[in-house]
Amino acid sequence: MDQHVNGSASEPAISPDEIRDSIRDYFAEHPGIDEVRDNRDDEKRLAGAGFDRDGWSVLARQLGLIGIAAPESWGGMGLPTSCLVAAAEECGAALYPGPTRASMLLAAALGGIVPDDVPSQLRSVVQDFLGGAAVAGVSTTGEGAPAEFRDGRVTGRLAAVTHGTVADLVVSVVESVDGPALALIAPAVRPTRTERIPVPTVDLATPLADVVLTEVPAMLLGQVGDVAGLDRFRTLEALLLAAEQVGGAEGCLAGMVSYATLREQFGKVIGTYQAIAHRCSDTAIDAASARALVAAAADALDDGGDVAARQLTLLARAEAADGFVAASNAFIQVSGGIGFTWEHDAHLFFRRARATAAIGGTPAELRDQAVVSGCVDLLVRASA
Repeated sequence: MDQHVNGSASEPAISPDEIRDSIRDYFAEHPGIDEVRDNRDDEKRLAGAGFDRDGWSVLARQLGLIGIAAPESWGGMGLPTSCLVAAAEECGAALYPGPTRASMLLAAALGGIVPDDVPSQLRSVVQDFLGGAAVAGVSTTGEGAPAEFRDGRVTGRLAAVTHGTVADLVVSVVESVDGPALALIAPAVRPTRTERIPVPTVDLATPLADVVLTEVPAMLLGQVGDVAGLDRFRTLEALLLAAEQVGGAEGCLAGMVSYATLREQFGKVIGTYQAIAHRCSDTAIDAASARALVAAAADALDDGGDVAARQLTLLARAEAADGFVAASNAFIQVSGGIGFTWEHDAHLFFRRARATAAIGGTPAELRDQAVVSGCVDLLVRASA
C-alpha cells in the first residue's frame, strides 16, 4: 500500500486545508445535497447510480479526489491520510452522494501495484476509474462468508456494496487457498456473470446492493495472509467513514446556525434563546471532539503507528457516529415544525446519520473494542 497507509509520509505538496477549501468552493457552486434531493424525489434515480456521473467526473479529475489518494506510479499524488480525511469530511458536510470513500480506498490500495503487472482488461478499467469514468464500490458489512479468489477470479457474495448497482470495480477482502487478502474485483469486465440485488436502506445519499459474483476477473492488492496490511486497510476504511460523519455533523450545524440567525419568534431571532444556542454549541463541541480524534488517528496511520491508529480510529468512529446522530436530531428540533417535513433537508442528514452509525459496530461496541485493544495506554503515553 501507499505511504499514507503504510509508513511515515513526507510533508505533502498540498495541505489538508487547501483540499478543504477547494472542495468547499466547488460545493458552494454545485451543492452536493441537491443530488440527494433528486434521489428523494425520484425512486428510479435512487435505484440506479444515485449521483450525477458527470459531476463526479469533475470532482475526480479536476479536483483530484481520486488522485490525492492514488500512488505516483498510477499518476496520482499519494498524499497522506490527513489529506484524505479532509476530503471525506467536506464531502460529508455537503452530503455528497458520489462514491468518494470507496474511490479513495481503492486508489490508496493501489500502492505497491505496478501498472504493467496488471492484466490488460483490469488495467483498462482501473485507468477509467482513475479518470472518473468508472465507479468504485466497497462492502459496508462483513456478513456472510468471504468471496473466494481462485486463479484470478472471484466467486461469492459481496454484501451491501456502496453504489453496488452500478459499481465497475469493488475493493474487498477475499479468501484464497492460502488465506485472506485484499482484492480488486471488476464486475464491469465482459463477459462476466454478476447479479446485483438492491438493498433497502433509509439513507437517500448512498444506494446499496448485494453483488453476487461468479468467476469475475480480479487481482490481489497485497500479499495473501498479510494481516497487518489488511488491518491498515480496515483502519483507513473506518477512518474515512468517521471523517464523513464529522462532516455530516458540521453540515447539520451549518443548517442549524443559518436557520437560527434568520428565524424570529416573539420579536427575537431564535438564536438568541438559550435553548437554541446550547443545541448549536453542543453540536459544535461534539463535532470538534470527533474531528480531533480523526486527525490524531490519521497522523498515527501516516507515522506507521498501526496499533495507536487502530485504537484512535475506533474512538473516532464512536465519537463521530454519536455526534452525527445527535446533530441530526438537533437540526430537526432547531428547525421547528418545518424540520419534520419531507421537503426539508434535515431528514436527509438524519437518515444518513442513522444508516452509518452502526457500520462496523455500534458506538458502544466500538468503544469496547478500543478499551480491549489497550486504548488506555494512549492516555499513559500522553501524560508521560
